[in-house]
Amino acid sequence: MTAAPAWLPRDAFTLTGARVALRPLDRDDAAALFALYADPEVMRYWNHAPWTSIDQARAAIIDARADYRTGASLHYAIAHQDTGELIGCCALYAFARQHRCASVGYMLAKAHRGHGYLREALALLLDHAFTACGLNRVEAEVSLHNTGSCRALARLGFRGEGCMRERWIVDGVRHDTVAYGLLRADWRGV
Repeated sequence: MTAAPAWLPRDAFTLTGARVALRPLDRDDAAALFALYADPEVMRYWNHAPWTSIDQARAAIIDARADYRTGASLHYAIAHQDTGELIGCCALYAFARQHRCASVGYMLAKAHRGHGYLREALALLLDHAFTACGLNRVEAEVSLHNTGSCRALARLGFRGEGCMRERWIVDGVRHDTVAYGLLRADWRGV
């Protein structure tokens, strides 16, 4: 992997917590990533339809690795510390360097929900965003009906900033979304 752009810290590629590690996606993750994005329940509130081919996972991994090099995004596998299994993914993307702002996205496999893994992973990512990456603001956008995700963001300190009506159209169905924001000054860690 080539060096990250100057604005990204050199250690931007692996973040380690007590029970999860955030690491770059690699070719060996294609099957697990496909299983995650192909699961209709996991994708229920996502902004696009579930994947239908493992080639979509392979292409996403290639894109993520290219984005690491250019600094366009930091897309991480959420790996279980004990097993190394990919249990989800998260990303910082849509960097607006002038404004020191980025968006966050995340998903977790059904079998690993309710154990605090997502909270730990996002805390690692947010610490990294506000310290090493020097961001002032992180944004999230979720389906209005995704109450679990809304609660998770609130527990991390995000504030709801408004509803965007019919923001996403997925398979012809219109979805309202809620915008969330978290400022560096408000981040207290977890």
